[in-house]
Amino acid sequence: MAEAEPSRSIVTLDVAKSNRSTCKATGEKIEKGEHRVGVEAYSGGHISMTWQKVVPFLEGCSLEYSKTNTGADKKTGQKFSKGDLRFVMTVKGSRVLLSVKSAAEELKPVLAKANGFSLLSLKGLEILQEGDREEYFNQFGVSKSDAKAYNKEHPPPAEQPASPPPAKKRKTTKAKAVKDEDSEEDQERASEEEEEHEEAADHAETACEQPKIGKKAVKVEEMSAYELERAEHIARNKERMAALHLPSLANSMAPKKEVRPAKQRGISSKRHKAPVEEAPRRASLRQRGVQADGAAVDTEGRGGHITLVNGEAIRYSDPSETVQPRERHPPSATDFSSLNGRPGSDAAFLDLLKAQTGPTLAGGKGNHPTHAQLSKLDLQENDVAKVTKNGIVHLAFHPCTDTLILAAADKSGHVGLWSVDGSATKENEGQNYENDGQAEGQQQSVKGDQSDKGEGEDLEMREGDDDGVLELAPHYQYISGLRWAGGRGICAKLVTASYDGSVRMLDPSTATFELLVTDPEAEYSAMDCLADASSGFVGDNEGNLQGFDARQKQLTQTALNIHDKKINTVNIEPGQEHLMATACSDNSICIWDVRKLSQGGKPVSSVSHSLTCQSAYFAPDGSQRVVSTSRDDTLRIWDARQDLIQLASMKHYNNTGRWVVPFRGVWGPASDTVIVGSMKRTVCSEC
Repeated sequence: MAEAEPSRSIVTLDVAKSNRSTCKATGEKIEKGEHRVGVEAYSGGHISMTWQKVVPFLEGCSLEYSKTNTGADKKTGQKFSKGDLRFVMTVKGSRVLLSVKSAAEELKPVLAKANGFSLLSLKGLEILQEGDREEYFNQFGVSKSDAKAYNKEHPPPAEQPASPPPAKKRKTTKAKAVKDEDSEEDQERASEEEEEHEEAADHAETACEQPKIGKKAVKVEEMSAYELERAEHIARNKERMAALHLPSLANSMAPKKEVRPAKQRGISSKRHKAPVEEAPRRASLRQRGVQADGAAVDTEGRGGHITLVNGEAIRYSDPSETVQPRERHPPSATDFSSLNGRPGSDAAFLDLLKAQTGPTLAGGKGNHPTHAQLSKLDLQENDVAKVTKNGIVHLAFHPCTDTLILAAADKSGHVGLWSVDGSATKENEGQNYENDGQAEGQQQSVKGDQSDKGEGEDLEMREGDDDGVLELAPHYQYISGLRWAGGRGICAKLVTASYDGSVRMLDPSTATFELLVTDPEAEYSAMDCLADASSGFVGDNEGNLQGFDARQKQLTQTALNIHDKKINTVNIEPGQEHLMATACSDNSICIWDVRKLSQGGKPVSSVSHSLTCQSAYFAPDGSQRVVSTSRDDTLRIWDARQDLIQLASMKHYNNTGRWVVPFRGVWGPASDTVIVGSMKRTVCSEC
């Protein structure tokens, strides 16, 4: 074995401080106060400590001989050579290798707690040779009487077990079906016939080709007369077909598959990318055939100065020019200017938002689709659009009753607006909006743009006009709240909150994202506002809650610490806006009366899941039912009128992992179903 590195501890024996850990070998819970064995293993893309019960851990260990010159002792770093004895610990599908000596040192405290486990029952002990068995018995302290009895019952082999040779792939023939009762001569004869058939087939396939160098090369002298004649026929037929041009004729007559370019509505990564001129390839003076000038660096100063050998001084950087840090969020109101559209399309979308003055859908009144109707919905290609470049974290439909408009917020602080009904349905035909004045304004904008932009850029910009999707950037960080709000007869406003510590409101009448409130220290993790957008509440990742006044553009109270951990959602009851529900990472759901909020105040009612509660939303019909989503893989419905009594519980896998946005079950429009995402890439409707 190779030179060793300093040893380190591999196995940890610990007493469980709670009953939350699970044995990775059996899947059973490890009770509080029970001894457990911890070994670091690769899991979920990183190294983490995995825990097992003592006896199942030892039962998963084994002894083996190294079959190659790979692998090393995890404790000392010594490399294993082929034929070396090694101790193997299996941890969550991974193998940890140790020498017998290292294993005995690591497992000594573990064996002291292993009631009911025998060192003579270790897997692989029966294949050890006499000397290796003696080493194992000595290192692990097996008594001589037990070792003698084991050797008598399991005599040690004289040699190490040989690795089985790789199985050769053979063609299935009748000779393989030899029955057990046949004589040995019949079996040998059958195998010889099988090999002759296989060799003949290989010769026939390669006869028309030139002999190849390597194991598969075939000598023409070894072929039989029949094989030579068959090879000649094959070669002659190929020559005739080539002379008649049959292969090329067949290819020309074959129907060609029509390759249609993939279409994508909405935001595309190909837009707004000017053609990049390929830079000339860098080459050294020697490659370019230029004589070197002999200049070399003599000294390099701390201020960014370089002095060459010939005395020339070069300054390669200016230390006074420092990159200014970016603000947490835009410092003031931002204009309604999309990242993917033109001024004409932005103005047309604003006109569409201004025109939507119908009543909101709050309260659940109206002809809403039921659970039975939602279950029959399907997805068409024309109903798919990419509205943001990054993962969507919030969706909100415009509350008007005549036009379908969707707002989507993503992880980078962008908001996508999609006019689903107003987009063109034919390729490169029609306008996004039917209003003649809007269309005329778009045409004038196109003409004006052509005077300043090249034809190629104008066509590229025009490509996104027919899909009705605009992308805006009101924030710089993850958007944590998104809601349309506006009273009857008033065009709805879009209120957003972000981890950048700001709350903004899109006002179509002023064509700006107004900055309502900002906090340089807070990271807002949840937000909701009243139906008329006059005020609202924000929660942060430290469990604090604050109210804000959209008319005065200021926070209305100091931060109230109502939870111990991050507030995941804040939701105001649509029928009685003085009631508010919060879901928190401390597993709790709380109902608050905002009229009685105070520092240290208690909620009206509260309940808890067994794991983190990701969301809690009131039903839109005013029934004060609350649906919650938790990492304990349940969706639950509670009655806020009766101190959050549980009405229903539904199993649903909610552990989305690191890269998928946490699921948040929401109520259907008719308040008779719960809609939630699924790890199977579907949308579930639970009744």
